[in-house]
Amino acid sequence: MSITLYTAPDCLRCKIVKGFLAERRIAYDAVDFKADAPTFNAFYRANRKAIYRNPEGVEFPLFDDGTVIKQGSGEIIAYLLSGHALEGAVTRSDLLHGWISGLYLSQCPAAEEEHFVELVQQLAKGGLTVCMQTDGRNPALLERLAGLDVLAKIQLNIHGPASVYETLFGAAPSKEELAKTIEQVKAFPNHEIRFLAAPIPGAGGARWPSRDEAGEAARMVFDACGDHQLPYAIASVTPDMPQGMQGLEPVTDPMLLKYRSASREFLFKADIQK
Repeated sequence: MSITLYTAPDCLRCKIVKGFLAERRIAYDAVDFKADAPTFNAFYRANRKAIYRNPEGVEFPLFDDGTVIKQGSGEIIAYLLSGHALEGAVTRSDLLHGWISGLYLSQCPAAEEEHFVELVQQLAKGGLTVCMQTDGRNPALLERLAGLDVLAKIQLNIHGPASVYETLFGAAPSKEELAKTIEQVKAFPNHEIRFLAAPIPGAGGARWPSRDEAGEAARMVFDACGDHQLPYAIASVTPDMPQGMQGLEPVTDPMLLKYRSASREFLFKADIQK
């Protein structure tokens, strides 16, 4: 396997991946996109569809081993640790300026938990500010990570009632799992508990959660924590997030208002995320 790493000058994420490769004594060729623009431009033109551009331009580093292209420090290190096994748990980060997200502990396979923890430790050790996301499943892994002093923020994303979880992930958190997760998230200094509308696949194509499903989700949260006053945000994934958005219009303000009104039947402080 011949690895090429495309980097940018003074790129923290690039330094983290280079450091990981050096620790593991993995050989690679480095191409600075400014110092060797012709080489990078040729690679970019050949792989344009596979390369993500955030609001500030191409996200670096880019990794190419002749078989797959990975982008961003999280996805690259996850691939080096576990091949494709962590792809459901580690996706592109939508945060900039020293933060990293796209880390979904509830979607980490049980057999990959050690690699997931190692990944998060590598990112934090390298200087990135880590935002961890959970959906209520696997509170034991959340507790472990929260105790390692590697997280800066925890987001609990509620996607809907059990039926929506089963469609999206194959399983929903038990009442006990969700209660334990809420307890842990509330205890973390920088946290957020939110209804996060994500596209739900179906025979007729992807759809957004209904108002009733948002209300059922809020009732599920209340049943787990028993707190009508729990701060609860209402949000949706954005069109540039890789979650089945093709052909699906973004959630509009009227839909967010419907989600909020349904949620307030059980969680009185539910409000649209700013």
